[in-house]
Amino acid sequence: MTRRFKIGAWVGGAGSYPQPTADNIQAFETLQGSHVDFVSLFALFDINTWSWVEPFAETARKNGSTLVVTWMPNGYSARDITNGMADLYIRHFAQDIKKYGWEIWLRPLHEANGDWYDWGTGKAGETNTEESVAEAFRHIVTIFREESVKNVKWVWTTNSSNVGENTSFTGTYPGDDYVDFISIDGYNWGNKKCWSRWKSFSQVFKKSYDALAGIDKPLFIAETSCTESGGNKAEWIADMFKVLPEQFPRIFGLMWFSQSKSFEADWALNTSNAAVDAWKAGLNALAG
Repeated sequence: MTRRFKIGAWVGGAGSYPQPTADNIQAFETLQGSHVDFVSLFALFDINTWSWVEPFAETARKNGSTLVVTWMPNGYSARDITNGMADLYIRHFAQDIKKYGWEIWLRPLHEANGDWYDWGTGKAGETNTEESVAEAFRHIVTIFREESVKNVKWVWTTNSSNVGENTSFTGTYPGDDYVDFISIDGYNWGNKKCWSRWKSFSQVFKKSYDALAGIDKPLFIAETSCTESGGNKAEWIADMFKVLPEQFPRIFGLMWFSQSKSFEADWALNTSNAAVDAWKAGLNALAG
């Protein structure tokens, strides 16, 4: 299947912490009946060195896919990063990824317009401001530039809704010189949480898209999924593929978070045959 629109996934798999192994990637490609352009990986500052990431990078490369690493500085505020507290780890990571040589996409400090991460501008009790997050992003990129790393593309990510005081869609943007791609994360939680309700793809993403579409950078959806709870997941997926070219023409790709979590929602693609069929139909339509 040939398509211009790019499709990727956190491919999921067995167990609580499935990783994008060759078997897991193959299983997802078999499920959807086509190749994945992007493979998602989550890596934590200090815990996950490049030596841990590299086998997944190689697996993605040999599959003809691009590895997109959500690089999470858990335990660090934005000011901690700017003040150099993670510099040794970041610099070693930069040196090792340079030696690797193949292209990798990194998206650090993602979803900073929320209250759930240590670098979030909406997190109560933290010192993060939009400018401090932007400065922390620039600080990370600067270290890579000091190490003359040429094989990294930088992804700046906002959440599809602002959560917490003093949050906005674009306030943490570090500037065009530090960003190659921009992305949005957003989920339809249905009625899984006391604070959630069923939302269409447009209801999840339209406000954030409209805010970011004015930035002159390629734009994609880095994380999305839909629960079966509170509505019709298959219809949600079908509608997503319908409205993407109509209402979101600047979006060039989309990555599905295909792992159900007992404490969150049934995010996996294959929670029903109808959902998988809707996904395949959408991909076929994109292929023309």
